[in-house]
Amino acid sequence: MKYYIKSVNEQHLKEQHQVKSYRNRSDKCPLTFDGAFGLTKANHSIRLCGAQKHRRIYLYQHFRRLHHLKEVYAQRLMRAIAADLDPRITKLFHENEDPIIHSYDIPCPFSYEQINSPKYTEQNLDIPTCGTRFVKLYTFESHLRRYHKISSRLTQKILDDLVKVE
Repeated sequence: MKYYIKSVNEQHLKEQHQVKSYRNRSDKCPLTFDGAFGLTKANHSIRLCGAQKHRRIYLYQHFRRLHHLKEVYAQRLMRAIAADLDPRITKLFHENEDPIIHSYDIPCPFSYEQINSPKYTEQNLDIPTCGTRFVKLYTFESHLRRYHKISSRLTQKILDDLVKVE
């Protein structure tokens, strides 16, 4: 039993290392045509890159930010690219899968439309309103902490409420 647990832990660490190495990979984006790796506009609402883009980019970050792919699907693509699979032949995504983050732009709870919502006000703390109506998903937490200077507890409460809505 001890060997099995050690083996599972080693495998988990190996997978974590692979994910980290994938994140630093730069190459040309393969998502330049409808149906690349099985991703289609019709079934997945994928945003495609122009075929004229031939520059090398950090793919993991590109998949997450430009194509709005959920983390697990971006990792799946990175593994396929690392294995040098052909995007025209390889089908990684079933037509019923939903790999896209649909609420990529999140409304700031402290924007002018929702000025100091009592739901998120801490003990008479005046939280500055912001003119930014929507914030990108990947910057949302730091936006709340840096711009509005709210506690990590309140930030977590807002994030938890966001997850409940989704």
